[in-house]
Amino acid sequence: MNIENKLERLRQAMKQSEINAYIIPSSDPHMSEYVSEHWKSRAYFSGFTGSAGTLVITETESGLWTDGRYYIQAEKQLEDSEIKLYRMGEKGVLSYIEYLMRHLKKSEVVGIDGRLFSASTMQAMKGNLRKKGIKVKAGLDLVSPLWEDRPKEVLTEVYLHDTRFTGLSCKEKLTQVREIMVKRELDGYVLNELASIAWLFNIRASDIAYNPMAVAYAYITREKAYLYIDGSRLPIDVSMALKLHGVEIKKYEEIDQMLKEIHQPAKVLCNTQVLNYHLYQLLDKNLSVKIVEDSDIIMDLKAVKNEVEIKSIKEAHIKDGCALTYFMVELEKQLANNQSLSEYDLLSMLTCARAAQENNKGESFSSIVGYKENAAMMHYAPTKENHKILEKEGLLLIDSGGQYLEGTTDITRTIALGPITDEERLHYTLVLKSHINMAKAIFMEGCTGANLDILARGPIWAYGLDYKCGTGHGVGFMLGVHEGPQSLRMSNHVPFKKGMLITDEPGIYIQGSHGVRIENILLVTDYLDTPDGKFYQFENVTYFPIDLTPVDFTLLNADEINWLNDYHEMVYNKLAPRLEGEALKWLKEHTQSIIL
Repeated sequence: MNIENKLERLRQAMKQSEINAYIIPSSDPHMSEYVSEHWKSRAYFSGFTGSAGTLVITETESGLWTDGRYYIQAEKQLEDSEIKLYRMGEKGVLSYIEYLMRHLKKSEVVGIDGRLFSASTMQAMKGNLRKKGIKVKAGLDLVSPLWEDRPKEVLTEVYLHDTRFTGLSCKEKLTQVREIMVKRELDGYVLNELASIAWLFNIRASDIAYNPMAVAYAYITREKAYLYIDGSRLPIDVSMALKLHGVEIKKYEEIDQMLKEIHQPAKVLCNTQVLNYHLYQLLDKNLSVKIVEDSDIIMDLKAVKNEVEIKSIKEAHIKDGCALTYFMVELEKQLANNQSLSEYDLLSMLTCARAAQENNKGESFSSIVGYKENAAMMHYAPTKENHKILEKEGLLLIDSGGQYLEGTTDITRTIALGPITDEERLHYTLVLKSHINMAKAIFMEGCTGANLDILARGPIWAYGLDYKCGTGHGVGFMLGVHEGPQSLRMSNHVPFKKGMLITDEPGIYIQGSHGVRIENILLVTDYLDTPDGKFYQFENVTYFPIDLTPVDFTLLNADEINWLNDYHEMVYNKLAPRLEGEALKWLKEHTQSIIL
């Protein structure tokens, strides 16, 4: 069935439900960034497979809204359909709410599945649409009856994440949470974000590709902790451990009834950015509940890594650096022997290289391997049917990461496979300067991503260039590769704290030509404490060489060259004891000091 047929059937269902527009987001009921195949309804109805986007269908037309990471990909995937692409963030482009306000009449109705929208999104949507007299029906699941052969939800076995990696037990984390609840005078705390639940209970699973989490809800009071999950997938050791820590196991679907049956007056914390609107409504209708919309306790706690987690994370990155070294040795060997290699071939090579490392639990996201013009698509994914063959020229961009019991990794390297153009060399060097500028930052306590973002963009802006995404994101601890609340972008106002992780990944993307990105993970550490205030710096925890063959050294200053030499010396010292033979030889060659 093609996209036009699917949209036609959806419009028939809309007519039967007496609605004039229907919105399909990218999310699941847990507001996950990456969702299981069961929840990829936006992709099913639009053909656009990027991880972020919103599809709006009216009686006569349809549109898809996505951000700068996916403009090129969306343009290609939508070209044979009626769906119009709306480039979010570009000047003059309507948001999908503004679009609905312009296209719908007073008293017309927008339909949504309230499970798939956060409470804050719905509050803003209803407030704006109300101004035009447009109504919202929030309990409409039009997808399930129409999606033939819909994949079933995957529910995998749950396992414990040992305290030798996490540093704190479930019981200790619950104590931390309750101490904050008492300070804020909270009686309850409802959780539906999977990463927060996994972190709090020290449990992991494989329900969603690349994200070692279990589909579950949780509710915490000052005395009790409830985990709502399919108990049949909890081995006896997991059940016993949770019970010993004071956790009561309930059926997944019982969360609805529990929220309805809070009878004692209770102040309940809700992070409306991630709590789905369906659950929010249940609380909002309960007269015993006073909803408290405040910063999320666990999101703030898990963003600051403890000493055991930091030690573990560094170990994960040493393993990852070794895996990538073996990968590069094999890649260069096959190219030197004139063996045919495609972007798609590299995906399995990366997976195998990481799988050989002890405690590897798979990849942290679908690897991005883009050669030449494909690298201009920030989230390009080669397929068996669609890929480029590598040649001994041009730039190859590889963005990949691993999940280890010791932590989550995320690294990008852009590699010259042979001769490159002057423009490619300039752009590579500018991205490298931007990367170094951020990595060298010294900043005062209280600084945010909005304060620091310009440090990376400055060298690129000087040439009238920019990249349509943030500079960096937080990283989970064997959780999601993207983690808040901190990020490096002009709109983020969360102060950096000691122990936070952030990626440093500026880039330049030239459509139809090439793309460049260099990415390391940085750890916020102490720098100085003076009468003028407390100062922080970044410590690199990614250990892998940066390709120097595409660099125009005339554009680098002495500080930048010293930074590269120091970084490569550190990389060698971290990885060399774990490598031997060809891998050790390759590492030595690629971490030599720059002497001009």
